[in-house]
Amino acid sequence: MKPLLHRRIAPALVVAQLLHLALMELAFTFLSPGNPEPDATGSARNALLGYGAVMVAVAAVMAGGALMLASPRASAAVPRPVRTVLLVLLGLVELGIAAAFLHSAATGSLGPDTVIAGVAVVVSGCVAAGCVRGLTTAGPPAQRTPHGRPTARTTG
Repeated sequence: MKPLLHRRIAPALVVAQLLHLALMELAFTFLSPGNPEPDATGSARNALLGYGAVMVAVAAVMAGGALMLASPRASAAVPRPVRTVLLVLLGLVELGIAAAFLHSAATGSLGPDTVIAGVAVVVSGCVAAGCVRGLTTAGPPAQRTPHGRPTARTTG
């Protein structure tokens, strides 16, 4: 039951967050009212490129972290320092998301957005806890016999 959070729940929540992120980006890109005069200045293009780079980096950290949490095989294939950095970054991203939603709930009026913010804080907290749990697990899973006992190679 212990690995349920960081092997099943946290990766599923991260994938749901990634899908939400993609859906919101598509919605804001294609459903927002158009500007009749496009801004063709260099600073606007640089800002758009910077925003795109940040979004791609966040999505890569989230996808990589979800893979590290969900798959023991993938986690074992990645060097421990890389896995540690990826999970720490994912945990920091999730704490940032939780802080943003807490700020939104604290400064806004009570209503449906407050409920959504509360759910988002809980989801981000679960993923951050899954990252902590994923960091404390020691690499690849122990090899076991068909009867569930550790093999001679994995015992002391």
